Amino acid sequence: MLCGVYFLPRTIDKLRAELPGGVMGPYLNHDTGFSAWVVRKLGLDMNEFRDAVARAATEDDVVAWLAQRIPAGAGESINAKFETFLASRMSPADQQLVRERHPVMAERPDLDRILDILEAEDARAFASR
Repeated sequence: MLCGVYFLPRTIDKLRAELPGGVMGPYLNHDTGFSAWVVRKLGLDMNEFRDAVARAATEDDVVAWLAQRIPAGAGESINAKFETFLASRMSPADQQLVRERHPVMAERPDLDRILDILEAEDARAFASR
């Protein structure tokens, strides 16, 4: 969590990985993904955010940029929504998209809450590190 919002550290990692010399690895950064949803809900422009990450010399620079743009408490409703995102409540097309983007679902069909799916996916993807 960063600036009181789930997903911002993950989103920053994805944006850094997109930079020259970066490696996306197992990360996905789609316009229809959860990172993009968070950025939109915060009222941020993804390209401006991407530029801020590219310009930042340190993590503190990114945090300062975000702090100037995210109203205090804005993350509460976003985080609460994330707590309730369940794959089983998605449309069949979106469920298929989650399965395609997060292969851990094939290994862990018991997972339903999106936060749990993403945590398991990260654990699986980065297990060798």
